Amino acid sequence: MSDRAQRLKNVVVILVLSCGGVGLGCKTPQEAGPTKVVVASSQSAVSSEGVVPVVSATPSAPESGAASPDPVPDSAAEPLPAVPQEPSPPEPLPAVAVKNIGMHIGGGPNDQVSKQPIADSVKPHFDALRACWRLAEDPSKQGDFGVDLLIAHQGGKAQVSHPRTSIKGEGFKECVVGVFEQIDFLKPKTGTTMVSYSVRFTP
Repeated sequence: MSDRAQRLKNVVVILVLSCGGVGLGCKTPQEAGPTKVVVASSQSAVSSEGVVPVVSATPSAPESGAASPDPVPDSAAEPLPAVPQEPSPPEPLPAVAVKNIGMHIGGGPNDQVSKQPIADSVKPHFDALRACWRLAEDPSKQGDFGVDLLIAHQGGKAQVSHPRTSIKGEGFKECVVGVFEQIDFLKPKTGTTMVSYSVRFTP
């Protein structure tokens, strides 16, 4: 293609772009808005006829520093409310019966009136003693357990000593002693009282 034909082609391209396409009315530079001119060939920017070769026109990039739209909040990042956990059901007690088989008050009297506050204090804790049976080495075998209790004249927690039993099992003895240590004894009838107390575990 000759240089003259090339220049004529470039003139047509400029007219089409400046008018917004074939068949559309031309706009002034102020109406058309800013455009970006891309040089299509290695010819000088202005030829001898004053024609600028152009292949396309694109809107100019926004000026630096222009305000960007506010970011959309990410609602998915918000933590979900915690789901409350239902408490697990209590573990059933072992199939074993507990009953008192002996009570002796040191120095007496050993009548029912004197023994009753002690019996009434221990009985509500029989289920706690049953729970200790889970630690018995042979839960199918019957056994007895005895302790000495020193109860102050005003009642309350007793000093527990001399635990004795033939029941084997790691932690069993400590569990039973712990139950007796947590009992709040009623006020004894005879002041400060030392009592020997025994229970029987029967599967």
